[in-house]
Amino acid sequence: MLRWPSVAGAQPATVALRSANGVGTVRHGSSEYIPAAPEQEAWRRLVALPSVRELQVAFTCATGVALALVPASGGASAPADEIFCVRGCLGSPSGTICQRQLLRAERRALTRAEPVQYACPSGLLKILVPVFLGGRHVGSLLAGPFALQSLDEPRLERLLERLERHGLGERVEQLKNAWRFSPLLSPDKCRALHALLQMFARHLEECGRQLLASAPPVRSPMLEKIEAFLAECPDGQVSLKEVATRVNLSPCHFCTVFKKQTGMTFSQYRLRRRLEKARELLADPARRISDVAFEAGFESIPYFNRAFRRWFNCSPTEYRARLTQRNPGQSNPNPGVAPNETNGFND
Repeated sequence: MLRWPSVAGAQPATVALRSANGVGTVRHGSSEYIPAAPEQEAWRRLVALPSVRELQVAFTCATGVALALVPASGGASAPADEIFCVRGCLGSPSGTICQRQLLRAERRALTRAEPVQYACPSGLLKILVPVFLGGRHVGSLLAGPFALQSLDEPRLERLLERLERHGLGERVEQLKNAWRFSPLLSPDKCRALHALLQMFARHLEECGRQLLASAPPVRSPMLEKIEAFLAECPDGQVSLKEVATRVNLSPCHFCTVFKKQTGMTFSQYRLRRRLEKARELLADPARRISDVAFEAGFESIPYFNRAFRRWFNCSPTEYRARLTQRNPGQSNPNPGVAPNETNGFND
């Protein structure tokens, strides 16, 4: 059985990423990356753990494919520019093109809630796997570059034609070197690479949850007032204006202060509370999934399914199935009664 190292005794540390170019401090654009939420702080601590760094190096040694742990862009115009290959293996301006493609891949991965394989300007491939903590996208695993086919003359000509449109048509030697020093994988090895990356991502999420559980809560008086007010509204049907009035702020000022203190909009926060409540309710196997959605404050079942999958990377049905696998006794709360095989709701 494959066992991942534990995060017990983890201490905060400055984030650094190991890559083919060495170790660099994580930055977004030209400004140092500063976390806006506990989940992001947990990510910073997570990627600096010696056990995680050891796994990162072991992955590259075993597969021959470079692996970087990339912080979530959070809508930034550029990802961490010191990650291997993002600066551009073909010279300027290939790095700018590579950054744009990385951001597009990140958006696709979040929309689909699954890994994304994409090609960089040189035609080599990369795999991006998103990592979620507390339903929030905090970072990604970025593996590559690698190739599935050799660089023959027809492929070289097609790539040079494409690079010509970006003003990189004269980078023949750089292109050949990029392919020469990138591993060539078989389809089976590529599938194994996907599987390993997803296992690594799940391990990071589990370690991240441990870090979040051990971290002392940082509370603001305003957030405590908001949560107390929301607790008075069991169904969660409360408007932003009502909450702003409760904390004696205008709606506009409230939005600014709330985003600064929590790292998310009030709508995102309210959605997260509903999803967390839904996740708790799903632990009760007697509740139908449709009932869970309505009790958590959702008025639309399809919207609940989409939101749950996006935040927790699985459907409500899949989440409940995982709970049942971890706690087999929950599959039938009444052992003396045969379970009902009919699903009350299909998402």
